[in-house]
Amino acid sequence: MGPLVPVIGLTFAVIALAWPASAPPRVVSVENAGLLFTDNPAGVSGVDAGYSLPIGKETLWLFGDAFLLHPTDPAKPYVGGVSNAALLTSARTASGLRRYRFVTDPATGLARQVIPNLPGEGNETRLWPAGGWYDTQARRVYLYWARIRTTGGGGPFDFRLEGHGLAAADASKPDLIRFERLITQRGDELWWPYAEGKAVFGAAVVKGPEARPRYLYVVGVEERQGKKIGKLARVPPQHIAKSGAYEYFSGSPDDPSWSVDPALAADIAGLADFPSELSVAYNRYLGGYLAVHSVGIADRIRLSLSAHPWGPYRQIAEIGAPHRAFEKAFCYAGKEHPELAERGGRIIYITYVDSQRYWLQMLRVTLEL
Repeated sequence: MGPLVPVIGLTFAVIALAWPASAPPRVVSVENAGLLFTDNPAGVSGVDAGYSLPIGKETLWLFGDAFLLHPTDPAKPYVGGVSNAALLTSARTASGLRRYRFVTDPATGLARQVIPNLPGEGNETRLWPAGGWYDTQARRVYLYWARIRTTGGGGPFDFRLEGHGLAAADASKPDLIRFERLITQRGDELWWPYAEGKAVFGAAVVKGPEARPRYLYVVGVEERQGKKIGKLARVPPQHIAKSGAYEYFSGSPDDPSWSVDPALAADIAGLADFPSELSVAYNRYLGGYLAVHSVGIADRIRLSLSAHPWGPYRQIAEIGAPHRAFEKAFCYAGKEHPELAERGGRIIYITYVDSQRYWLQMLRVTLEL
C-alpha cells in the first residue's frame, strides 16, 4: 500500500453565468484581422505558438521555433533558427500591434532566445514557451516551458516532448529579458516529466476577475490513448516558484477538491482535443471563463465557457481557421489574447498558425449573449 495522500477540500462561491443553459452565447461574426509581425528588422521570417503576456506597460509575445534570415543582406539568406523568441509591444489594441520590436542579440541584430540553451544542449533540444504570469510588485515574469527533443525523422512532427518546467526573469528592463530555469525541490528542471497517461502543466495560466487572486490556476494536458485531455493545478501567486506548493484538481465540478499528488488530477469536463496550447481567461461580458483552442490540427477553433476554471466547459462555438496559404497546410496553436479584448470581452482576438505560411494569423471575433 502506497503512502496516504491528503486531499484538500475547497470552499467556493458559486458564480452564475450570464446565460441560461438553453441559450448559450453565440458567435455573430469572424473577421480576418491579418498576419502579425511579418515586417521586422530582426531577421524573423516565421514564428510558432504565439502566447502573449502583459508585463506592466508592455506586452511580451512569446514564440516557439523561429526562422531567421540575414537582416541587412538584400538577398535575405537563411542564417538559422532559434527554438524560442519574443517581442515587446506597448499596444493593448489589435490595430496597435503594428508597433513592436523583437528581443534581439545586440551583436547581430537578430532575434535571440529568451530561454537560452545550456552548455551541452544543441539544436536537437528545443525550449518552447507556454503560459505565464507577471508579478507586478517584484516586476518578475514566470513562464512555463516545454523541453522538446527532435527525433531525426524530419517533417513537422519530428518532435518528442520530454516534460514541462518553470522559468523566471527580471522584467525591469524588458529588452534584456532572459529566463532562468527553476529547479524543483527534487533538484530537477522538469517539474512534470512527460509519460503516457501522466499530465504536464503550464499550457495556460488562469486568473480570476479579482485584482489580487488567491490562486493562479495552471492548465495541464494528459495524453491518453492518442487523445489530449485537460487537467488543472492551482498555486498561491506568492508560491509559484515552489514546486511543493501546487495542488491538483481531483474532484468534480459539483464537488471540487484538491490533492498534492498530480497522479490524482481529474479530467476537466469539456476541455479536451487541444494540441498542447490554449488560452483560458475570465471574460466579463460572458460572465465566465472562456477557453479557446484549436481542435487537434483541424481547421477549427473551439470556444467553450465555464463558471469555474475547473469546469465543466460547455462549447459555445467552433469557428473556422480558413485563411490557409496552401491546400496541404494545417492550422494549430489557436488561442485568445485577452488584453486586446474590446467592449468588456464581447469582441475578442484569436490567433492561430498556418503550418506552411508559419506566421500568426489573427481573427476578430464578435460574441453575443
